[in-house]
Amino acid sequence: MNMENYKEAMMSADLAFSNENYEEALKWYNKALEEKPDDEPALSRAGAALVSLGRFQESYAYFKKSCDLAPENGDAVFNMANAYFFSGDVGKALEYYTKAETMKCSDDVAARIYYQMALMCSIRQDYKSALINYQKYEDADKTGKAALNPEILSEKIQLYLQIEDFENAEKCAAKWVNLAPSELQSYMVYFSLLAANEQYERAEKILNDAEKYAVNSEEAQYGIDVSRANLYATAAGSSADVNHDFRQKAYDLMSQLIVSPQGTPESKNELVLALAELCIAMEKTDEAIDLLKMLNEKPQQETQPEKPRTGFKPDQAEIDAMRQADRERMSARLASGEIDESIGELASVSYDEQGRPVREYPDEFSEYALPEGVDPAAFGLPNKDQLRELNEQAKIENAQNFHARINFMLLSCYAVKEDYEKALEYARLVKDTVINTYYSFFGRYSEAFSIMQLAKKGQGGFTQADADKAYEEGLAFFRSEMLRKNANAGYALIFRTRMLAETGKFEKAEELAKLMASEDQTAALEYIAQCRSELEQS
Repeated sequence: MNMENYKEAMMSADLAFSNENYEEALKWYNKALEEKPDDEPALSRAGAALVSLGRFQESYAYFKKSCDLAPENGDAVFNMANAYFFSGDVGKALEYYTKAETMKCSDDVAARIYYQMALMCSIRQDYKSALINYQKYEDADKTGKAALNPEILSEKIQLYLQIEDFENAEKCAAKWVNLAPSELQSYMVYFSLLAANEQYERAEKILNDAEKYAVNSEEAQYGIDVSRANLYATAAGSSADVNHDFRQKAYDLMSQLIVSPQGTPESKNELVLALAELCIAMEKTDEAIDLLKMLNEKPQQETQPEKPRTGFKPDQAEIDAMRQADRERMSARLASGEIDESIGELASVSYDEQGRPVREYPDEFSEYALPEGVDPAAFGLPNKDQLRELNEQAKIENAQNFHARINFMLLSCYAVKEDYEKALEYARLVKDTVINTYYSFFGRYSEAFSIMQLAKKGQGGFTQADADKAYEEGLAFFRSEMLRKNANAGYALIFRTRMLAETGKFEKAEELAKLMASEDQTAALEYIAQCRSELEQS
């Protein structure tokens, strides 16, 4: 053996590896092995270079020989586990990670075993186990760097949110802000958590800190301003709204932002929609209508991407999960007994790494947090091409839902104005919404209600017979939906109860109202009493 040749080869190999030039590193490691065939470090590092090159089958021989040469060395076993993990053989990876845990390992590897285990648990959606392994990783890391890693804090926030542990999610977000006080994304994540938990004063303080310490561009400032506007609109009427001026502040700020040169077309559309919702809440109904019509008149290509061209079809369960996210946003809150002028929620906003507001797509269709080279199929996940098409499908459905929201709000506006000819027009559009069951049910109910109002006023060519027919069909439809006993039965119950009250069938309406949750029941009984009083006075 020529020791000088061996040392030079290892030095060259390690330098190439550190520069991520894995082909060159492999060449030099092999030269080192020519001089010293049983050198465990050279074998292990050559195998690692092969893993980085995606040549997993070749790496096994290097790792196996390394393990045979150093049977008590847990690092060699850990490297073998990594090779199996990156190749997608999850079962073998778990076997070798578990074996390495029981062996003597270097301090770095002893900690990283738990990091890999946390990653595997997270991928297979065992969120609690992932969090436990992250804690083990931090406990085993003698350098203390693991507990201070922003990427791990970000992952832990997502895991805590999955198990609805908002308190610990907030703690991680606070740590992230302290660790990265110049990084805007850390503030925006913390802000979003605080705002979602209605901690509005703290949320505004975080925005102020972000503006002071992390804003370094006009684009970033735009993101902060959008967040502030949405915070004011959401917190209006809360204890944080001390001077009762949050709605006006939100209105003034949004009015400026929609004409700002900053922001993407998608974020601008969401902002205009949020301003329209705010106008409805402020009884600026005509202004809301103008804004909504402006959105409807925009070219379809601005909000609706092309359909996927290949033949991959997303699983129905995945599509249903995406739809359910929208259903959950809209609960059947008709507490006033009328078509509520405040129906609709302010557009939710998420943020990219610059803190820019972006449309949030369902988690099922986002990019996976998999290390490069890992085959998603090993975890039962779609591959990249399939994932791309799922994302395209998500974008199409989000675009459809965006226009459905516009029509839904226009229906509410015209109902408030008692312009039932226009309300009927939009009720029929909303009724035909296929992506959101609540919208569809609300449109069907509003169609019958509008026909009844038009018939009473002798407008639109409608007669009482037309109204009676519309209500008969509506009642039959909602009864049928109730009998399905699915997630939509609650919506059907509310609308059927309202229609019974409006047609004077008060006892049956009261009978159905008693089936509702307490809050909905109270609102329904109040509405029934209102309908009975109106009938007695007529």
